[in-house]
Amino acid sequence: MKFRTSLLIAGTFIAGVGIGVIAPVVRGALADAPAGSDTYQQLGLFENIFQRVKADYVMPEPSKKLIYDSMNGMLAGLDPHSGYMNKQQYQDMQAETSGQFGGLGLEVSQAAGFIKVISPIDGTPAAKAGIKPGDLIVGIDGKPMVGLTLDKAVTAMRGPPGSKITLTIKRAGVDKPIVDTLTRATIHVQAVKGKLYGKIGYMRLASFSENASRDIRRAVHKLRRESHGHVDAYVLDMRNNPGGLLNQGIAVANDFLQTGEIVSTHGRHSSDDEVWYAHPDDTLVKHTPLVILVNSGTASAAEIVSAALQQNRRAVVMGTRSFGKGSVQTIFTIPDHGALRLTTALYYTPSGKSLQDYGVQPDVVVHESANPKDQFPKIREANMPNAFHNPSGMKAPILPPKLVLPAMAKTIAPRPPVGWPKLDPQKPATDYQLQMALKLARAMAQQGGSSQADAAH
Repeated sequence: MKFRTSLLIAGTFIAGVGIGVIAPVVRGALADAPAGSDTYQQLGLFENIFQRVKADYVMPEPSKKLIYDSMNGMLAGLDPHSGYMNKQQYQDMQAETSGQFGGLGLEVSQAAGFIKVISPIDGTPAAKAGIKPGDLIVGIDGKPMVGLTLDKAVTAMRGPPGSKITLTIKRAGVDKPIVDTLTRATIHVQAVKGKLYGKIGYMRLASFSENASRDIRRAVHKLRRESHGHVDAYVLDMRNNPGGLLNQGIAVANDFLQTGEIVSTHGRHSSDDEVWYAHPDDTLVKHTPLVILVNSGTASAAEIVSAALQQNRRAVVMGTRSFGKGSVQTIFTIPDHGALRLTTALYYTPSGKSLQDYGVQPDVVVHESANPKDQFPKIREANMPNAFHNPSGMKAPILPPKLVLPAMAKTIAPRPPVGWPKLDPQKPATDYQLQMALKLARAMAQQGGSSQADAAH
């Protein structure tokens, strides 16, 4: 995205990555504070407490640890996504956005003293073990995790590839704890997987690493070749996609949009505000009907894409409400140390509305399971400590009229019918949301889509 980070283990909720040097910024801030001001008085209070802890705390603590904890406390008090990264954590983040890193393949957050799973990454040890969004990690290697800070929990779950770790998990609707032993691995994130279902092109986008748009384009070309140029409709699956790089979110949206605003960002300084529009010359899929799958694990850049395509009437969104992360983080490098991850802006959708707290509302609501207790409720941004409230809307242009859905869309039940098989990620026929998305995509193609329209592009 309760302070939130990633085990990288996972795609981050960093919607934008900028590189700067923080030291001059800090010096500038202190230079603006006159001697004797509240700023200096508070810094004096901090020094007093620091010296008292050093002198009288029951156990001696190294100064480095006290300062590190103080910085993290200050940043965690701002919002769920600002924080300090030491050298190793910064290297992990850089590896994560490149799409290759070591770990379990989990995106986690902290809630009420527990470590909560936001989403597992496709094909990783965590996903293969069946860990689900909303699971609470209550123990690691037999040690309870209650009250442990997220940083320490993340550190405990890291380790060299090939080493084993045992997680104790509490899952909604399951009375007994689930104990899983996983083997850590070097995670190679395959950003996009494509498959043909008849004449429907299915693409699973797992994260917005630095090659997301390139991999989408490759998947589309592959699907066109396999279908001999006749793809009737596409399904873009971004369930449990935790986001990643802002520029890749913009690029993927542009792959499907010919016109219209994609996203805008507005920060403390109006001179830094930006807006991005679709460029028709770069559009990959221009006319073919498109269905997007989302759920509570769909966040950040994945929400930008979903909202841009939905509000520009390019796609129909199906699933459940998304995570609701509407902030942008910038990375400032700190020479000889690590980096500062700081929230510097909020982003707004083409309608002028922020997704903060609310997320993307599906056009067609379809749940994964018939059992409402299968997942913990409210696994979303709004439930994190110090999360931003949704800001007021921005002035926005008039949007195109809403897409006219096929009549069969009203017949899609929000939950699987009695007798529907239990979801098995390895068996697409058991995936109710996917099957309904394919059904809707076929109906949209019959209603007015044309496989010939995209064949020439």
